[in-house]
Amino acid sequence: MSRRTYAAVAGLVALMPLLARTAAADVTVVGRYRFANGDTLTRASYYTNRWMRTTLPNGDEIVYSRDSDRITLIDHAGKRYWEGPRARADSVTRRMRAERARAMAETATPEDQEKRNAIFAALTDSVHQGSTGRSRVICGYPCSEYVLTAGQYLRQDRWIARSLAVPDFSKEVQNVVIATIMDPLGRGLMTLVVQGRVVDGLTLQGRLRYKTLSQEGEMSWEAVQVSSEKIPETAWLPPTDYTRWVPTAADTAIKR
Repeated sequence: MSRRTYAAVAGLVALMPLLARTAAADVTVVGRYRFANGDTLTRASYYTNRWMRTTLPNGDEIVYSRDSDRITLIDHAGKRYWEGPRARADSVTRRMRAERARAMAETATPEDQEKRNAIFAALTDSVHQGSTGRSRVICGYPCSEYVLTAGQYLRQDRWIARSLAVPDFSKEVQNVVIATIMDPLGRGLMTLVVQGRVVDGLTLQGRLRYKTLSQEGEMSWEAVQVSSEKIPETAWLPPTDYTRWVPTAADTAIKR
């Protein structure tokens, strides 16, 4: 079974590096991901005052340019990419998600929707987050541990390097990030994570335990290398052998 089957919520930890606020020099973080099915992936994320490139919950990548307010979505499974205005990006992402999740949509029942509605209603009161008071050094940077929980459905442990900071692009890209999640409850949990920043800094290690109506599991993410060297312009480009996807109007007319 492919990694994408398990990535509806598991990739939440991959988005932790978005949750920082102050500007800093170029930062490259090479991270090692372990997904719920045991698959592993090692990939770099890049951050500057103007650009960001990082891995999305489904294993794809997003590149965001603050100057042009444009996004590139890189679909590794399909070996294709889309590039365009941020205002259109979440609708394009929903189309990609619909192609992958058609079977899930066909098997959803009214009872499932009722259960989701009940869980959504209870999530707000069950959310807790804060520091554990523990600290450690990762890749040479002092880190403090913070935990986010949402009842029995989510526990996110993350180690944040307060001395590392990048611009906060979470507001700009959060709709695209949420749109990648196939599981409806997973999209609600993703919203909690993206909007749940507690301190400035870069997460260098994390673990996520999650539970939805269709799946549950655990994944982890850790930095294995952090660099402040100048990031080359090629870091913002999709792979040269990928095809550019130009969706039609019908392709992007997908409901949330």
